[in-house]
Amino acid sequence: MQCSHCGKEIDDGSRFCGYCGSAQSENQRCTACGQEFTGSRNFCPHCGSPTGQAQGGDREAVLQMPPSGPNTVAVAGPGISQEALVGVGWRFAATLVDGIIFVILGYILALFSGGTTADGFALTGAPALLWLLLGLAYYVVMEAMSGATVGKLACGLRVLKTDGSPCDWQASLVRNLLRIVDALVFYLVAAILVWTSPQRQRLGDRVGETVVVKLARLRA
Repeated sequence: MQCSHCGKEIDDGSRFCGYCGSAQSENQRCTACGQEFTGSRNFCPHCGSPTGQAQGGDREAVLQMPPSGPNTVAVAGPGISQEALVGVGWRFAATLVDGIIFVILGYILALFSGGTTADGFALTGAPALLWLLLGLAYYVVMEAMSGATVGKLACGLRVLKTDGSPCDWQASLVRNLLRIVDALVFYLVAAILVWTSPQRQRLGDRVGETVVVKLARLRA
């Protein structure tokens, strides 16, 4: 439920708001228009804006509801503005940083496996498989635990689920397993899918139900 005074999300049935300390009444206040209404509603009866109380199947209706009013900002999910979603540019910058880490990891493995060459390194067989598995683990663990890889952290990006909640282990595993498809032709597949997606999602994001956001824009 939402606090009837400040609009923050609080536990259902709470008598007092943990943020502003206000006593909770039966009436709720719409965070969009400021009008009060009675009971738990998915949409404000005055302006029609989502109240953030949708559950289950109703949540899909909230996500797909088009913006209304001249000053309404389109949202990808509760609390995620369209402006916060990032496209190919920021993703490419983060991928470059992660790619450097990936190359360094490969060179370290080559030192131990004897795969170094005059031009760098060449991994085959078991060392190459280990390199790929470590790279996958890097993405999955970092995004599940902190919502971002080192590259995304450097660029101020975060991976969130489409409902606005933090990326979990299942979503991280799905989106990064499908990185194998997204990375085809030097990530051209991912770029095309991001360009054609209203929520700027590559295949892994669409199946894993995640989005990538710019943290500074999200807070703003």
